[in-house]
Amino acid sequence: MSQNSMADISSPSTLLDFSHDHEKLDLESIRVLVASINQRIHELLEDTKTRKSLKEKCTSKLEIQKQEFFEFSDQSILSNLYWGIESVEAAIQAKSAEEKTSRLVNSERMLQVPALLDEHGVTAGIPNHYLVCCSYFYLSIVRKLQRDDQQVAMHFLQALLVSPRVVYKEFAPELCKSLFLSCIVPESHEPGAKGSSKSKSTPLKNFNKNEVNEAMKEMARNYKAWLMYYQVMSYGETTQRHQGHKDIPFTNDEAQVLNMKSSCTEAAHLYKRGNSMRNYHHFEKVHPLNPQEYITGNVAAESIASKDISKFQNHTRVLKDSDQTCGGDITKRKNIKCIRDLLKESQSDTPISLHSCNSSSTEETFSVEFADSESSMKTKRLNVADQRPETFVQNYQAPCSTSSSDSAIFMPRYPGHLMQKEVNDDVTTSSERFSSSFSELEMSISEVWDINSRPLLSGSIEKRTSPERLQLHDIQHLNCIGPTSPPNIQFSQIDHQGSYARIKKHSSFTTNKDAVRLHSEATSQIEQVGILEKIVSKLCFSERLAKCDEDYTVEITTLYEMLNSKTGLKYSLLKDIILDQLLTAISTSKEEKVLRASVSVLSTIISGNKSVIENIKKKGMQLGDLANALKRNVYEAATLIYLINPSPAEIKNLELLPTLLEVVCTSNSYKGQLTSLLLTPPAASLMIIEVLATAFDRETNNRHLAEISSPRVLSGLLDVPRNTSLEEFISLAAILVRCMRFDAECRKYVSQFSPLAPFVSLLSSNHKRATSNALEFFHEILHIPRSSAISLLQQIQKEGSINIMSVLLLLIQQSQPEHKLLAANLLLQLDMLEDSRGKSIYREEAVEALLESLTCEENSATQQLSAFILSNIGGTYSWTGEPYTVAWLVKKAGLTSIHHRNIIRNFDWLDQSLQDAGTDTWCSKIARHIMKFGNPLFRALEIGLKSQSKRVSRDCLTAIAWLGCEIVKSSDDLRYSACEILLSTIEQYVHPGVELEERLLACLCIYNYTCGRGMKKLIHFSEGVRESLRRLSNITWMAEELLKVADYFQPNKWRISCVHTQILEARHKYSGAVSALIYYKGQLCSGHIDGSIKVWNMKGQTAAPVRDLKEHKKAVTCFSLFEQGNCLLSGSSDNTIRVWKMDHRNLECVEVIATKESIQSVDTYGNLIFAVTKSHKMKVFDESRKAKDLFKNKHVKCIRVAQGKVYVGCKDSSIQELSIAKNRQQEIKAPLKIWRMQSRPINSIFVYKDYLYSASATVEGSNIKDWRRNSKPLMSIVPEKGSKVLAMEVVEDFIYLHCSSSMSTLQIWLRGTQHKVARLSADSKITSILTANDMVLCGTEMGTIKGWIPL
Repeated sequence: MSQNSMADISSPSTLLDFSHDHEKLDLESIRVLVASINQRIHELLEDTKTRKSLKEKCTSKLEIQKQEFFEFSDQSILSNLYWGIESVEAAIQAKSAEEKTSRLVNSERMLQVPALLDEHGVTAGIPNHYLVCCSYFYLSIVRKLQRDDQQVAMHFLQALLVSPRVVYKEFAPELCKSLFLSCIVPESHEPGAKGSSKSKSTPLKNFNKNEVNEAMKEMARNYKAWLMYYQVMSYGETTQRHQGHKDIPFTNDEAQVLNMKSSCTEAAHLYKRGNSMRNYHHFEKVHPLNPQEYITGNVAAESIASKDISKFQNHTRVLKDSDQTCGGDITKRKNIKCIRDLLKESQSDTPISLHSCNSSSTEETFSVEFADSESSMKTKRLNVADQRPETFVQNYQAPCSTSSSDSAIFMPRYPGHLMQKEVNDDVTTSSERFSSSFSELEMSISEVWDINSRPLLSGSIEKRTSPERLQLHDIQHLNCIGPTSPPNIQFSQIDHQGSYARIKKHSSFTTNKDAVRLHSEATSQIEQVGILEKIVSKLCFSERLAKCDEDYTVEITTLYEMLNSKTGLKYSLLKDIILDQLLTAISTSKEEKVLRASVSVLSTIISGNKSVIENIKKKGMQLGDLANALKRNVYEAATLIYLINPSPAEIKNLELLPTLLEVVCTSNSYKGQLTSLLLTPPAASLMIIEVLATAFDRETNNRHLAEISSPRVLSGLLDVPRNTSLEEFISLAAILVRCMRFDAECRKYVSQFSPLAPFVSLLSSNHKRATSNALEFFHEILHIPRSSAISLLQQIQKEGSINIMSVLLLLIQQSQPEHKLLAANLLLQLDMLEDSRGKSIYREEAVEALLESLTCEENSATQQLSAFILSNIGGTYSWTGEPYTVAWLVKKAGLTSIHHRNIIRNFDWLDQSLQDAGTDTWCSKIARHIMKFGNPLFRALEIGLKSQSKRVSRDCLTAIAWLGCEIVKSSDDLRYSACEILLSTIEQYVHPGVELEERLLACLCIYNYTCGRGMKKLIHFSEGVRESLRRLSNITWMAEELLKVADYFQPNKWRISCVHTQILEARHKYSGAVSALIYYKGQLCSGHIDGSIKVWNMKGQTAAPVRDLKEHKKAVTCFSLFEQGNCLLSGSSDNTIRVWKMDHRNLECVEVIATKESIQSVDTYGNLIFAVTKSHKMKVFDESRKAKDLFKNKHVKCIRVAQGKVYVGCKDSSIQELSIAKNRQQEIKAPLKIWRMQSRPINSIFVYKDYLYSASATVEGSNIKDWRRNSKPLMSIVPEKGSKVLAMEVVEDFIYLHCSSSMSTLQIWLRGTQHKVARLSADSKITSILTANDMVLCGTEMGTIKGWIPL
């Protein structure tokens, strides 16, 4: 079957069987196709009636279908198509050239909009394939009016690709029948076909419509591909487009008329497209060009004879049988090498030797033999398939072959005496031509065609007398070799797919050694052109890219570099071809292999030449296309995205993170591969991930970090960087820092599995970003429990040896303030490992840097960082990275109560870091060395203590506290000197209103710094300080000890300030009354009658809501702290008890305990939960959450757990005691008859120190031991006659009562004298009450929370 037939039809059953190998079109066929299409468009333009009828038919369908809602963008698309069509008609009617040009430009711009639609969608109820088809058809009319014949054909073929049925039925039925349907219906089914005895035809309707459509699509796709190929190969051969001129796509004696004479006698000057070329070469969809690129001229009169169409039909039919086609002219066909043959060879994967020829039907081996006058040379056969190229530049391909880049040309070197004989031979001149070299691209396809059309010549080849370079016209096809040919050298090739390319020497070899040089130079020139054509053809036929290997990437990259080193228009156009074709393949290809090959080639080009990035951006490179490729597992696209360097916002909008993480997790598969790329896909992904994790606001970064912070991803991240890549480790350090700050588990994983040596090396780098990221990395990774941190420091010391100390010292002296402090922090800790007794320059420089920053500008970032480092360098951290130095210190101060601990900020008091024995040893060692700085140290801390920044002052107080743990063991002079400097400032932190942790730290400092001579300083304490210490005595034993010492030196009669000042008012609308209050993890929790729980962040005298949870279905009635698991319990009227836990600063419900009744009160001890139900039953839930009734014969009103006992207030006014350990019940207060008669239940019970207080109609209090003895209460308060106490809270100096007689006020009674001293008004009914850190809080039915404090 003919190799240049336009459609291969064998039988009706193979209607859709189009093989690419049998669809090869020669230049003549393409010319006929272009002429036929242009003739049809020309006829349409001439026929006004038909044209207007077609316009009305198209525009009538653009009415928006009736629907409830449509997008504005849909209307815009339809409007663009409508007015685009109208503008075409207006351009035809235009009277001036300027008006016509303007209208055509506008029309093209508008038609581009619907042309870009997805063919498979729907717009405003109209199928997109119809809109796109109309757009391309009218774009072809626009191009016809602009005298752009080739683009007319291109747009028409694209319209046919989109919707063959619409084109066939509405736009060009006759043209479709003549060009396409006639080729689809087999001859045996056509009327009058030869070989049909009855000459009967099978109507087209007998074929499946879908099959016909697909066949037409396939043909259009094939035609368009070959038209594109010839356009590409003819770059630079046609007249440049200038304003006021037109393009002449095919040169002829009559420049504007396509006159088809002979397929072998006419030069084809193809249209040159420039940078917009990439928009057309994909087979599926060709987007319209930018209308700004074109300046149209007047419409040329065209007349194409009807014989051209018939000739085209005959051409496609006749070529079905190669044997019938060739006939007696087969000899001539063997001697003519057309472009179609070249193209077929360019797509062949079979290596072909330089001096090889083969017929399309038979395997022929031609020999050219050279003889010496004295001796003959044996025949040698060259087979390039056995050769492998070392580099692209050294090995080129034969001009008749564009096989894979693996092919190489091996030129044998002959002894000088074997190359002396001249050879004269009669040969036939019939040869194709190519450009002589990349520096002289003189030959065009049209010139090649001219050469092929010449009659066969024969004659003797003139003898060369000079060793000049062998010209390309001397390289010709061999027609035949006569028997007189000397049998010296044989040229052969392996036949592949009927390739019949043949090359023959048309030269007389000189008798000197220069013959070899001449031969090799000519060969090199031909090989270069062969390579170029091979690459271009592969780019045009993008399915071939799927077969390309890594050698092809190297080949095309080398070609691009060669072109880049040249100057001139042709070289720029060739470079544009490469880039345009690659970009279009990336944007439109549906094949993963094609995408991968295109992306790899483009990435390699950009890696070697960053200036290409600007070029592809100007060409309209879409990041979305690369993102889609990446999401289709073309991981090489990550490298290209990174090289393009998009903005953070662009990266975010691409939504690449999940795919990038997958690339990172497969980093092991890239090790040792892609050596041609400077950057591997995992490495590029790593650097893009850095942007996503660091470049946005906190919320966005954290959302990205949530996806990154998993062990699998972290493991992949750690495997990505190569040891030689500085940038990759810099990015890794930045990501790990953010991950460690975000998630505690990340910190633990990184500290265990991350190699330290690369990050130590970053410290030694001269790269500023490298050192800063490394310092931040070590700063974060050391935020772990002290024992683990010491082990990590030892590893750092081992990796860095003594050099790291010098490097850090240099960084302290040269870095920016922030990084200077990080270097000082790391250097000081490494120096502590040495534990040198004498002076250390490293220690001195580090401490001086920290103190200098502490005393610098008030409330600056460096002051805050310096204070933070000093506060925790002697303490510890938890695995979450939070500093636990304060928790460790207040624990030393004697804080044991679970209620008091939860008033302090979010600490996990069960954390193992608080049981780390290594913390004490480390603290003692570092404090001992730092204290040697003496007064300068304490004066710097005093400055920080007085800072207006709450953060700085608190950190300095913490630093003074842990230094005090060692100063108490130091000399009395040093301690007294420190006391003189610091004590007056420290005592301010014990007053009410200061956060509990700071009050406790101040107590610890006073206790340690006033030892020895400093004790006399206590006599100067003010009454306010003493009163504050008295109120703290219930929390820490240190406060009580200080009071005893102060009273010893100067006895004082206590004076109690009863004035309360409101310091807090917080409100949350729409949640109803506040029915319960409690502190949990340093935050205030409020329960409401609508079932919601609100969490408030308490900062000084302000409260800000941070969470609003609604898990309960009905009112929240009570709270309690659950020590097991450090949880919070909430009881509700919805018959449940919920268990809450703070996880990553989020309160989450972790368990629901169902009950049969609503819960009124709840308390805990160990793993037991005690609850009072609405029916006044008391239940206990064990660890398995099994319920058991207690005090079955009592109606329980309230409970309080303290000191391992449960105290129960009953409705009959009795008080019961349950010993939890012994499970023994005891009545410690019997019911009174008068109370029973008047039904005065115990509404509230409170335990303060050793006293038990009960409240009903009266408030009674006594020592617990006295209660057990049934002794008379030591105190009794009657608030108001006829009034009941509904709630009660007790602190050191006061008793707060909420009575039924005044529902909106709190009564204040002195605990010691039982005198009523004041009232506090809440402005509405009080529904809950709580005391904490000398503050009394109450919730109201209006949803308001108010707080007061005694001053």
